[in-house]
Amino acid sequence: MALTVSSRSVRLAVLAGAGVLAATAVYAVTDHADASEGQAPPAAAATADHRTTAPATTPTGPTGPTATPSATQAPPAVADKAAPATTPAARATGAAGEKALAATRVTARQLPDRTAQKWKELAPPSTRQPGPEFQLNECVTVRGATGWQQQGFISAHKTPAVQDSLGFPDAASARAAYRAVLTGMKDCEATSRALQKRYGLAADARVRQTATAGEAAAWSRTWTAVQGLSAPGAQANHIYAVRRGSVLVLLHFDEWDSAAPRSYDPKGDADVLAGLTR
Repeated sequence: MALTVSSRSVRLAVLAGAGVLAATAVYAVTDHADASEGQAPPAAAATADHRTTAPATTPTGPTGPTATPSATQAPPAVADKAAPATTPAARATGAAGEKALAATRVTARQLPDRTAQKWKELAPPSTRQPGPEFQLNECVTVRGATGWQQQGFISAHKTPAVQDSLGFPDAASARAAYRAVLTGMKDCEATSRALQKRYGLAADARVRQTATAGEAAAWSRTWTAVQGLSAPGAQANHIYAVRRGSVLVLLHFDEWDSAAPRSYDPKGDADVLAGLTR
């Protein structure tokens, strides 16, 4: 079937063998092609074609390999490499833009639940040129970013956290992107349940907003996840979004039930948002 190609920046959870999250494959960033109408989508954003030369593979979750979806829902293709370090081509935002992105960066010590998780940085932050769309999760797509800095972290349980700072031409554009996040997360429970039903899972997804502060908000999603943008299996996802001037700051970390008992209390999300807005 013919494909209509539209470059998208997609954040994919990719797991290494033996239950260890490889530093070079925690959140692979890759460009996908959109399938035309009539092509059955495998998961929220993963598609049947892939713009890079990386071979298609079925990601494995914290509990090991999962069943491959039906023939009409091929598993997503992923790139088994980390986002490259800053290159001259990635400096599209200019010095002022890069400075604004860098100013929003958090450290491992600032992440939620740091006592239990013992967060560590995976590598120096990566600065790159975003595509027309940035997909945070199965529910949220952000458009119009002109700059992008990403920082990955790993916990003592080998679970990930990622901060994405997206730069925009002006504050109004960043505000519109923030509102798009609010809209996507408002419908995230329904979106997640529909995805679960598509894969024959119990529709157990629950999403609730845990904190707000001006143009800042936090959510918790608990569900049996579908592989693709998320690692498969029972888990809790913690999502944070903050607008700071012309930058949209997104922070996300996961608790996988198979890796460790859930230890984070979302009552602390107000403090997390306060740290992200400074």
